Amino acid sequence: MKFTKLSLVAALAVSAAFAGGDIAPVEPVVETPSNKCAECGDITGAIKLYYGSYDRGANADLFDKNGALGDAYAELNYSRKLMDNVTANVGMAYITTLGLEGDLVSGTWANHGPAPTVDDVAWITTANVAIQLANTTLVLGRQQLATPFFYSETWGIAANTFDAAVAVNTDLPDTTLVAAWVGRGNGTAGGAIVNLNNQNFDGGHNELFGSEAAFAFGAINKSISDVTLQAWYYNVTSAEDALWLQADANFGSISVGAQYAATYAQSVLATNDTDAYAFKVGYEADALSAYVAYSYRGNDASALNIANIATGAGAGSQSSLYTETYWNYGFVGQQDAETIALGASYDLGMAKVAAQYTTVSTSVANTATTGDMNEFALTASTKVGPINTDLAYVYDEKGVAGNAANTVLVMLSLPFSL
Repeated sequence: MKFTKLSLVAALAVSAAFAGGDIAPVEPVVETPSNKCAECGDITGAIKLYYGSYDRGANADLFDKNGALGDAYAELNYSRKLMDNVTANVGMAYITTLGLEGDLVSGTWANHGPAPTVDDVAWITTANVAIQLANTTLVLGRQQLATPFFYSETWGIAANTFDAAVAVNTDLPDTTLVAAWVGRGNGTAGGAIVNLNNQNFDGGHNELFGSEAAFAFGAINKSISDVTLQAWYYNVTSAEDALWLQADANFGSISVGAQYAATYAQSVLATNDTDAYAFKVGYEADALSAYVAYSYRGNDASALNIANIATGAGAGSQSSLYTETYWNYGFVGQQDAETIALGASYDLGMAKVAAQYTTVSTSVANTATTGDMNEFALTASTKVGPINTDLAYVYDEKGVAGNAANTVLVMLSLPFSL
């Protein structure tokens, strides 16, 4: 289970320059604290407490232990300029159930290790060096990424990260060029982290750094006023090639977008090629925003879903298609999936409220993680003092008959600086 849609980032540098800080759901207003002591460096972090409850299953009722998940999480990040053009970034995370599994919950938001392990765990989230060379930024080491097919999913209490080398260049007018070598990542479908260790893209764990590397190349152009064009090419060594094309334009309060994505099998992750396309029309004026989107993925069996390759591109893996759901990932990018999504949000000042409806139809047989799906989500986001507070109610009908469920989510996050 997971939530929130990922907006495509115009350049990897946005997330790679410092892969830390608060990971906030449902687009809340988040203040990012900063330490002003240049000699000391910047120290930031966040404390989170997430709770979810669902009534899917014969023995699960809302707010009952058997249908609930919970975790507490703390993150501390340190960034220091070593010289004028070199910055070092490190980050640590700690996750615990607080013993809630004994009384209030039966599941967790992130994997604590091989099931059914719920031990407290600490790990390194960030360890990189950012180097500025004229109009080129290099980020070397563990970091978050934000590209259409490789990215850090931020729906949960902890985001997946990558051991990577990223170069971002802006020499060409109105153009950002991106090249990334990605050695390993710790993402897995249905959970932001897997065993809190890194895995290669072929699924192997703790192998030599870069033994099965992946590559990404992107170009983002804004030469046309109010139009952003993106083109991305990916190669996962001996496994998969992928292509992503996207165009987004704004005409006053109206926005339009088009996406085309394709994967080309090389026999390890999949045996067939497939593609998908999507369109979106949005409206934004004052406190109101709304959108409607459509997507279709080809009827190609034994092919990767059009979804995050870094988390398996399968059931439970998030997609960058405009039509992605709020909570039930893995459906819009599946075989023969035709999806319609519409949503609206309104900023009340004291809180931002939103509603989203997504319907997926496909010829694929219904199971618990494939087939037809309908989802309706209501969300509210506000600040209670210094705490980012996000609430959600989700109703979904997915896959096999009788698999409908109500879900309630409470996500609290306290960003801080030292």
